[in-house]
Amino acid sequence: MFDVFIDSFGARWQDPPPPRDRAAVLTINLTNALLNPPDDPALADTVAQQTGQHPAVRDYVLATPGAARIINDAVHQLTALRTAADGRPVQLLVNCWYGRHRAPAIADAIGHRMRTAGARVQVTHHHINRPPVPRKHPRPGCPFCRIIHDGAPAEIVREWPDALAILPRADQHGRHGCTDGHLLVLPRGHVADFTVDPVVSATVQLRAADLARQLGGQWNYLTSCGPDASQTVFHLHGHLVPRRAGDGLALPWTHPTPRTGAAR
Repeated sequence: MFDVFIDSFGARWQDPPPPRDRAAVLTINLTNALLNPPDDPALADTVAQQTGQHPAVRDYVLATPGAARIINDAVHQLTALRTAADGRPVQLLVNCWYGRHRAPAIADAIGHRMRTAGARVQVTHHHINRPPVPRKHPRPGCPFCRIIHDGAPAEIVREWPDALAILPRADQHGRHGCTDGHLLVLPRGHVADFTVDPVVSATVQLRAADLARQLGGQWNYLTSCGPDASQTVFHLHGHLVPRRAGDGLALPWTHPTPRTGAAR
């Protein structure tokens, strides 16, 4: 019934569409090729609740520099592949990170062009109804966002395109952190804690691990989610804590005294 299958999806979910039977396959990865919502601060609040099928979001995505070229190239390649496939179906996989905005809008545009050219097209959006994406632009009142974006005072130890390492704020005795060399590693985008976006969390830990390796020594890497887990600043950050024999620092997960009658 169909000779062209177009499947949009979000790479973040690690659940790609299954291959169509006997189909020749093309792929388009928009994650870095087409930078667009929801990370545009001017649009994030509204766009996060909508999808690439909303007219305003669709028009915004399609007007992004590079979108027209991506669509034209895909139509050209699909047309050539249909000819070479000699009656076999062809499948186009289009992914962005969450599969809610860019990939559906681009997939629908390609599908429309292919139908106009006479193809029998089925477009399926596999992750368009997954949860809205988190905002990552600066948050008013966030002390780490003020450091990253507004130049608030901080002693920056290392910078990367996606993260930075700083000294903790000095206490009343002028000590930075719980041991000498204690650092905080935090993402430039605002993510509340390590559960919000696993890729951002992994990136922060990667930067912390690389920094610890360069500095040498032994370390704890600690991060928290929520006030009951000791989080006080709700911008993801990892504590990179140097450890030395006899430093007297107790880990935070020493076993508490069991409550009376509590199961052990």
